[in-house]
Amino acid sequence: MSNTEFIYHGQTLYVNLNGKYKSKNIKILKSKIYSIIDQYGINDIIIDKKLTTEIDNVAFYEMLDEYDIKYGGNLIVEE
Repeated sequence: MSNTEFIYHGQTLYVNLNGKYKSKNIKILKSKIYSIIDQYGINDIIIDKKLTTEIDNVAFYEMLDEYDIKYGGNLIVEE
């Protein structure tokens, strides 16, 4: 089970991941992040994955690559 918390503060979107993130969960996460970016025009994102217990790193880093190609904003991953 996964739990994602989105916080917008000081022109930055913080995405806190907690739990298991398999490929399906990462696709849902990507959709939510893209929707927020498109709606609010956010350029700075920090994803904290320290509380993940399991993550599909291939799918996760493919999502980050797609983000970089599509938006090219400032994205930081805290591990």
